[in-house]
Amino acid sequence: MHKSLDSNTWVERDTLLKMGYEKIVCKKDEQEAAAAGLLSKPLTQPGVEKALKDFGIDSEAASHSPLGALSHGQKVKVVICAAMWQNPHIVILDEPTNYLDRDGLGALVRGLEEFQGGVVIISHNEEFCNSVCQQKWVMEAGRLREEGEIQVDDDIADQVGPDELYDESGNKIEVNKTKLMSSKDVKKEIKIVEKKLKDHKKAEKDGKKAQMLTDEEMWQLGDRLEELKQQLLEATD
Repeated sequence: MHKSLDSNTWVERDTLLKMGYEKIVCKKDEQEAAAAGLLSKPLTQPGVEKALKDFGIDSEAASHSPLGALSHGQKVKVVICAAMWQNPHIVILDEPTNYLDRDGLGALVRGLEEFQGGVVIISHNEEFCNSVCQQKWVMEAGRLREEGEIQVDDDIADQVGPDELYDESGNKIEVNKTKLMSSKDVKKEIKIVEKKLKDHKKAEKDGKKAQMLTDEEMWQLGDRLEELKQQLLEATD
């Protein structure tokens, strides 16, 4: 602190995480993400008025009416506008149709259809869900059932992304390319891993060193087995 930039030293992100500064690093990441999202939307009165106008709030209400004076429908539009302010890649909406009139509801449907990111909706409005949701999880009489499935464009599904990413300070960011597996595939791989561990114990008992795994291979299989069991548990929940 209180020194010039030349007197400071950059520490890699991975090093900071290993030192136990995960919360501070995540907070800084959020600040950088927020700053990047604000570049296209200036935080000025005209900028805010324009953003709210896109969601059906006129300039008079945007700049000269307290939130408490707005109708319930207008408050919903303000909240949705605020949620979209930083250009999120995924949006979670809890009962977004409450208090919206027919015009507002129609605009929301069209907006969600054009939105290029992911959308999760919690709603009791069956008509609304049928018009915008590809996959539905329906809770009825204490039981949960799944309907439909998420459709992903081929050009998006085939994207694998870069092998390495770097932030503005030159720190390398880990890229996790682990593909999601179905419960069936997870169970299948669990059996494969368990068989390898079982074969190792049998070879160890019979004294067949050539068929035994190394300690490193044993650790990797053990970690992989725990990872798969956790993934299966989360999918079941």
